[in-house]
Amino acid sequence: DGGGNYWYAPKLAGEVRAFYDTCIPECATDDDTFHVNRDLCMATDDVLVTYLNGDGQKCPAGTPGEKEIRGATSGLSNRQGRYWYKPDAAAKVRRLLEGCHATCAKNDPGLHDKVHCQVMNTLALKFLSGQGGACDKRLPGFKLLGAMGTTKDVQGAFMYPRSGGSEVQQFYLSCMRGWRPSQHAFGTVQHAAERVGGKTLRQAADEAQRRRDWRQWDMAMEMDQY
Repeated sequence: DGGGNYWYAPKLAGEVRAFYDTCIPECATDDDTFHVNRDLCMATDDVLVTYLNGDGQKCPAGTPGEKEIRGATSGLSNRQGRYWYKPDAAAKVRRLLEGCHATCAKNDPGLHDKVHCQVMNTLALKFLSGQGGACDKRLPGFKLLGAMGTTKDVQGAFMYPRSGGSEVQQFYLSCMRGWRPSQHAFGTVQHAAERVGGKTLRQAADEAQRRRDWRQWDMAMEMDQY
């Protein structure tokens, strides 16, 4: 109707109820999955999950989105090593994600090209140089590591793209005694690959801002008519 409401005849209640059952709540990104048994969305962004674990990466602290995730996750008896949030908090989580970006893994410096980072983790370096240790070579972070070559200043050094800092951090964690895969970020999506309705986070944010601007313009025009 004119007020934006939708109506249906009582005799169609069964059909409408069946239609409701096909609806799935929208999560913050295309890859965040809704779990019916929990009635929650699961966070999949690798930068965000690493940040929430306290293992580095950069996200704005103390945002409404972070509070929603920590609140929903803390209320679970078994979170399965994951982070969760209510579907109605999707917009808050999306705004949190817009402020996240990949950094080098903990204590690793960025290189002069501002694209790569240098491996400084002692356990990882020992493993990579064949001096022992036990790191998990199956992890995506291991595949990102490459030799920097040998110069008078650099001997047997390794580097990786900054965009893969979260994956490399998980590889570092696998070198630690007592490490268990369920404790850390697995099954995540690289931050740069996140999509919202098929668009990148930046494109989706710009589109949402344009919609807000148009609504404000329409409201201003309506006020001007009175």
